[in-house]
Amino acid sequence: MDNLGAGRVYEYAGAASGDGDTSTGEKAFIMRIRWKLLLLLLATALLPMGFLAVFQNRSWSRLGHELGYRTRETLVQRAGQQLLQLAQDHARSLRREVQTLNLAVRTQAREAGHCLSLLPPADPAVFWTEQYDQADSTIPGLVRSEQHFQHTPNGEQEPVLVTYDAQVFVSAPGVDRSAVEEDVARLSSMVDVYRSIRAGHAESLYWQHTALVSGVHSSYPGHGGYPDAFDPRQRLWFTNALAEGKVTGNPPFVDTTTGEVVFTTSAPIIGRNGEPVGVTGIDVSMLDIMRALSVPTAWSADADVMLLLPAAEILPGDDRVMIVAQQSYLDARAEHGEPIEREYLTSENAAELQALAADLSAGRSGLRQMPGKGRDCLWAYALADRGVSVCLVVPHHDIVEEGVEAETRVIQRTRHQLELAGIFFAVAALVVLALALWGSRSVTRPIAELADVAEHIAVGDFKVRATVRSRDELGDLARTVNEMLPQLEDRMRLRHSLTLAKEVQQTLLPGAPPQIEGLDVSGTSIYCDETGGDYYDFVELRRIGPRCLAVAVGDVTGHGIAPALLMASARALLRSRIGQAGGLGLMLGEVNRQVHADSSRGRFMTLFLGVLDPDTRTIRWVCAGHDPPITYDVATGSFGELRGGDLPLGITDDTVYEEYRASLPAGERVIVIGTDGIWEASNEAGEMFGKDRLREVLRSHATQPAEAIRQAITDAVVAFRGSHPQEDDITLVVVKVL
Repeated sequence: MDNLGAGRVYEYAGAASGDGDTSTGEKAFIMRIRWKLLLLLLATALLPMGFLAVFQNRSWSRLGHELGYRTRETLVQRAGQQLLQLAQDHARSLRREVQTLNLAVRTQAREAGHCLSLLPPADPAVFWTEQYDQADSTIPGLVRSEQHFQHTPNGEQEPVLVTYDAQVFVSAPGVDRSAVEEDVARLSSMVDVYRSIRAGHAESLYWQHTALVSGVHSSYPGHGGYPDAFDPRQRLWFTNALAEGKVTGNPPFVDTTTGEVVFTTSAPIIGRNGEPVGVTGIDVSMLDIMRALSVPTAWSADADVMLLLPAAEILPGDDRVMIVAQQSYLDARAEHGEPIEREYLTSENAAELQALAADLSAGRSGLRQMPGKGRDCLWAYALADRGVSVCLVVPHHDIVEEGVEAETRVIQRTRHQLELAGIFFAVAALVVLALALWGSRSVTRPIAELADVAEHIAVGDFKVRATVRSRDELGDLARTVNEMLPQLEDRMRLRHSLTLAKEVQQTLLPGAPPQIEGLDVSGTSIYCDETGGDYYDFVELRRIGPRCLAVAVGDVTGHGIAPALLMASARALLRSRIGQAGGLGLMLGEVNRQVHADSSRGRFMTLFLGVLDPDTRTIRWVCAGHDPPITYDVATGSFGELRGGDLPLGITDDTVYEEYRASLPAGERVIVIGTDGIWEASNEAGEMFGKDRLREVLRSHATQPAEAIRQAITDAVVAFRGSHPQEDDITLVVVKVL
């Protein structure tokens, strides 16, 4: 913790000495304190005057609100009754339309089943969608529709070519028209059925259509514009009718050919065997429905008309209210034939919204005032059919506009009075400001002096001292700063010493790998603190052989200065004895006795020392408790280890170390010597890197130079560790025998 604290002070001082903005930032901080004190003084002086101004404002405002309140109450009551009556009238009208439409669809389904049970006519009038797209002259009665329009690329609308003398046939993708020829011929007689049903409802019916499970679809009046991928069996009006087995209302969707938003009422067609063979339906334009649900002209600009349905009717347990239809759906831009995305009623008043939902679920009519889309509104609703209710929403402001105008006039007078009071308030504030500036300076001067002391500390001046001017908290702060400075100077000195120790230790490691023919060598040490206990070294032994190389890798327990000193001592002992006569085991025993004498209790060092001779392709080694190096044969792709070993250095003074020897057959071989900081490196999940990952990296890069192999291993460890801090020193030596 002491080192960390010193490090933070040192970094701050460096930043201050390199950037003049620090002083400016501190002065800005002092000014902020002064302004806070100034505002406090101003508030103390001006609060009484402000209280009087607020009291006067509230008196005038109360009068304006009382006048406006009575007018608003009368207008709201009258408009609410009118709005509720209108919603109930619309609901009754819509209920009759739905009942009529259900009867028409039921009749259409019965007649479609009858047509399918008859023999196909000898010469049916059948026209396919592509004929309509090409305006085939054989199609009778083609005219521009006054009811159906399609959107052009430039955003305009143009009438669709239709005929009331024929229907259009469409086959689903993959359907062989010859296989459904008889079904098409039978459905050709549906024109008279469509025409007779439409005769009584020409203004409300949009399309009439029939689809069979075989993939045949017909629509009346005849028209083109169907996409190639159109399959009626995938539409909700088809699947819902088959699933329900009766006349079914469906959610609004975008019409396939015109892009208009429509409602579809559909019913299954029962065949001769009593099983459903298809679905017939009638589309009604949402535009026609919304036109019929009008509101008074004075409100129509901002009013909203919706059809609502309790979501529990579709999803049991759902207490929300679903919007079945509203004006914004007419501007929907969805894929043709797809349902409009469901929306649910929202309001900032959750309690009123819940009460409205309860009324809708119970089929009750009602009138409520609650916010909607960010503004206060009147909501009038009445049940139409099958849980669907008509809801009229009018902004509250449109209804109470007269009361608001009266209230506004009074408020304008209030503002005039407040302007006069504001002038007096400003003059008084200037006087108080001058007095507060003078008073705040006496308080902020000690803070400014402390900031000046902080600037000196930031640039490394620890001789500066703060002046103690008072016996309050600022005086205590000045005394604390003076007591802190000597300790801070000591910690900076200690950090500087650690930096020098790190530089010294780095000089003890090899500056560059040796250049020996037949060997490719690379090594590195990465410490987790300023100094560490890991060690590696290369010593050329020309007295033993012209290309002999000694490689040492060691690991002292712990981190910091003590392990670093023991590492330096062991290095000096090894270098002084490595070239002497005698075996490696005898030499390491002498080093161990000296290390044992020099090391403190509980401190020891693992060491691997190997001597490679590329001329004889042999390696001799001794191991003092170190993990055995990993070997890899590039030609065969096999791994091995240089096993064998004795106690670490420094545990006892009489340890006998055995020398091992092995031959290196022809071919490239890689020897990896490392410390446990590699395979014991852990990530945030606590998982260790392990030797298996080390072997995989070695296998993937074995054909590359030793430096590239070494870099690949350290990069893999860093990537595996991620944001988890390095907890142990990492030392790695890679020797490639060519």
